[in-house]
Amino acid sequence: MSSIVAGPPEVEINYPEGPRVPEGDLQTRRRMELVLALRDWYGRRGVEDAWVCCDINVYYREGHPRVVVAPDIAVAFGVEVAAVKGKSTYKVWEAGAVPCFALEIASPNTRRTDLHVKPSKYAELGVDEYWRLDPTGGELLGAPLEGERRRSGRWAPIEVAPDGEGLRGRSRVLGLDLCWRPPKLQLWDIAAGAWLLDNDDQIARAVAAEARAAEEATRAAEQTARADAEASARRAAEAELAALRVRLSDSP
Repeated sequence: MSSIVAGPPEVEINYPEGPRVPEGDLQTRRRMELVLALRDWYGRRGVEDAWVCCDINVYYREGHPRVVVAPDIAVAFGVEVAAVKGKSTYKVWEAGAVPCFALEIASPNTRRTDLHVKPSKYAELGVDEYWRLDPTGGELLGAPLEGERRRSGRWAPIEVAPDGEGLRGRSRVLGLDLCWRPPKLQLWDIAAGAWLLDNDDQIARAVAAEARAAEEATRAAEQTARADAEASARRAAEAELAALRVRLSDSP
């Protein structure tokens, strides 16, 4: 937190929204998959002080609006959620926490910045881990997935090893494995032994739940129909038997 300047500025300072960098559908899809998976995961586990930023300006030196970085995805813990919820920028001195994790999703417009500008900015901000995802599979950065961990003031590579048909690297700060499974990046909770669900997974789960509910409703309706038919047959048989008894009792 050494990057925070104590005390409010003497004059009101504008901290612009941003960024406004054109990118393709591929980058947008990968970013939304990851941010929704992380928000859903922390929300369902009741981690109330976790905050997942998505493509907004992060200001980390009060009174200096040019000291800014805009991660595709960043995660911070120990956040004063009420101070940042609904805001279009993330101000570290208001949030109360520096992001510990940042991830950039490379595009033709951002790959040089991701490689040569963002590392120093994230080091200055105080990020512990910086990851880069190449959604093309390596055409932009040379590798689909790269990670670095800050150690003694320097970035040290995080091991990203082959894993089946993809790659896997471990984020210590998140307690998650980042797994490149073409065409997307998936997240594995190490402690829970479970995949985080992205939007596609959640939709598939909802569709499956609806299908199960419809199947159960159909079975219930069939059971009700069978029960009604059996009850109707019993009533008809009982009526026929009663009529027969009447005829027999009336016979001379």
